[in-house]
Parts: sequence; C-alpha cells; structure tokens
Amino acid sequence: MRIAAGFLVGAQMLAAGGAVAVNLLAAFVLSPSGRGDLAFGLQLAYFFSVFALMGLERPFIAARSGRFGTEYSVFVRMAAPGALCILPIVILATMVSPFSTSWLWMGVLAVAAYTTLNSLVHALRVAYVCSREWKWFAANAAVTQLIIVVGAGLLVLLRVDDPVMWMWIYAASALPAVAMLFLAPSSWKREAPTRAETRGLRRRGWMLLLSDFSNTAMLRSDRLLLPMLSSSAALGLYVTVATVLEMATWPVQQWVDASLRSWSKSFSSTPPRIFHLIARSILLLMFFASLLAAAAFAMIGFVLPVSYQPATVVIIPLAVSAVVFGVTRVQQGLLIALDSPGRVSIVEIIGTGASLLAYLALIPSLGMLGAAYGSIIGYSACAAAGGIALIQVSRKRPTSAVVDECDEDAKACIPPAAADTEARTESELAMNDTGCQHPDQMRK
Repeated sequence: MRIAAGFLVGAQMLAAGGAVAVNLLAAFVLSPSGRGDLAFGLQLAYFFSVFALMGLERPFIAARSGRFGTEYSVFVRMAAPGALCILPIVILATMVSPFSTSWLWMGVLAVAAYTTLNSLVHALRVAYVCSREWKWFAANAAVTQLIIVVGAGLLVLLRVDDPVMWMWIYAASALPAVAMLFLAPSSWKREAPTRAETRGLRRRGWMLLLSDFSNTAMLRSDRLLLPMLSSSAALGLYVTVATVLEMATWPVQQWVDASLRSWSKSFSSTPPRIFHLIARSILLLMFFASLLAAAAFAMIGFVLPVSYQPATVVIIPLAVSAVVFGVTRVQQGLLIALDSPGRVSIVEIIGTGASLLAYLALIPSLGMLGAAYGSIIGYSACAAAGGIALIQVSRKRPTSAVVDECDEDAKACIPPAAADTEARTESELAMNDTGCQHPDQMRK
C-alpha cells in the first residue's frame, strides 16, 4: 500500500514539476488575461471529466484487482458511455463561456478533446492502483509531462501568445494514454466484471457521482467564477499561486486512494483509528503547504514578470485552504472505507453550497482574495460536516457485530474432532449441573 501510494505521489509530483514549468513558461508570452483564458479552458475540461467518469473511480479501486491492461480496458469500457454523453455539453459550455479571446472553433475542439482524453489518464491511474504494475503507469506519467514541457518550450520560442494553441498542448499530452489501450498487456483470460458486479459498481458510482461533482465544484468553482465576477486577469494571477499550493494536498490524496482497499478490509474486523489517521494527515499537509508557500513567494518575487506581483496576497490564504481541503479528503476516504458513500455526497454538497455562497459574496468586492477566503470557508464547512458524519458512523457501527463475525469465523475453522470434543465437554458440564455424581458417569 505504501509503495503504491509512493508511486502515485511520485507521478503527481512529476506532474507538479510539469505544471510549474508551464506556469513559468506561459508567463513569458501570455499576459495575465491570456493565462486566465488558458486556466479557464483547463478548469472546464477537469470539471466535465468528472461526469465522463460517472463516479466509477473509487468503487472500481475498492472492488477489483488484476493485470494492468485488463483493468485499464475494463474501466475504459465502463466509462466510455459517460464520456460520449458529456461531449455535446462540453461543446455548448465552451461556446458560451466568457473567454476574452475567440475560442471558436479550435478552442472548443481543444477543450472537448482534452475532456475526453483526460478520462483515459484517470483510467490509467485506476488500472495502476488495481494492478500495482507500475511500469506502464510511470511511462505514461513521464511521456505526458515531456510532451507538455517540450510543447510549451516550443510555443515560447515561437512567441505564441494564443491560449488556444496552449490548450492543444494539453490535449496532445493525453495521446500516450490512447496508445496504451493497445500496447499494455492484459490477462489471457478476460476478467471483466459480471453483470451483477457491473450493476453494483455503477450503482455505487452514481451514488458517488454527486460527491465527485460537488468535490470538483468546490475545488474548481473559484476559478470558474473569477472571470465571470471579476476578470480573466484576476484568474491568471490567482491560478499562478493556486497551481502551486494545490500540490500540498496531492501526497495525502494519493495515500488515501491507495489505502481504500486495505481500509475496507481492515475496518470490517477492527475499529478504525480515525483520530490517529487524521492527525498524521494534518502534520503532512502543514509541512507541504509551508514548503510550497515559500516556493510560491520565491517564484513570484524572483522569476515571474512584475505583472504577476499582485498574486502574492493570496499565498497564505490558499496555503490554509490546502490544509483544510486535504483533511476533507482523508475524512471522505474513511467514510467510503466504512461503506457510507451516501454520507460522502451529503458532506460534499454542504461544502459546495458554503463555497458557492462565499464566492458569490466575496469575489465581486475582493476579487481573487475573495476567492481565496471563500475556499477557506467552503472547505471548513465540508470538514465540519465530514467530522460529524464520521462520529455518527463510528457510533452506529456495533462492536458486537465484529465480535460475532470473529466468533463465526473461529467456529468455521474448528476441525470435526475439536468440535466433537467441545460437544462432549459441554455435555459433561451439563451432567455436572444436573447433579449426576455417579463415578462411571463422571469418568465418561
């Protein structure tokens, strides 16, 4: 589990390096307004990718294991209907979005392509967690970031200041995931889920889809609302810092996802150590948030053009919000492992509602600082609701059920001879209780 979490964190840190490199390169040719347009297009793609996956990621990880290629193809087949159904909505949403430059039609196609291909990148991650075969997963992570960084470098050398062209670099970075559909080896025997298993996975996925949507809305709505309530330039400044600070939550998120299956098994027989797990995650989150906040100050002060200096005001609030958001990921992982996906959706809805209200109230007057404060408010409401849900689930979880399960397992493992001996012993005790004291009977 720790090795799997380590590989997931390593891949995400590699992605973080690519994101920081693109952040720096884009600042040299894109104005804050153009950077905001690119960020808005990416947020649309990330947002609609959630619907393409139909909430299947976590239920699939918790239920299945097998070869990398098999799990990858199975997951892609299950997610394909959602990806096809969401495409018309992606195109329509991009056409009516408040871009400051014309995104018709190449920009619309770029966002639609990246939305579809990004679901394959998620499928690769699911296949790795289910199989623990790291080579294909690592190869895709490396090639993807190489395409993004090299493509961004070429655009800088050519002085391309069109955000649409930068969006196509991201779409092209997902092409290795397409190639792996045909290259990754699978099992000789197809291990597709049965109809009953498929229905169960889809049912749990639909239950968690609302949670995934709310999570994405809570995490991305600040970046979607900033251009509407403020300006694209404000989003360009805001996302420069947010891209760095959101990395603080990645190690904890990957640890939670890699632990889901083992938590689900262990929690069925032993009580979860909720406080211990959350306390460890808080310390880890505070360490990474502090480290990345210092890196953001250094990047803006010494590397980026002077036009990005106003972004420093949101570094501390976004660092605080990253810590709180990371805690909510641990809480929801624990709820899923405790087989309470419905509560996860309720918690996410509460957090999303609080975030949206805070953004609508603060962004018009405070701009990007209002978005940062709104994140703290929304994530804190989500964390409070998650804490209450965990307490309720823990109290309703009967300890006697665990004991009964252990007793039944123990009885099932008793060999026949031992069972006969136990029966004779009980019979003798019953004879003693009835006062039968004949020596022969006692010897028997």
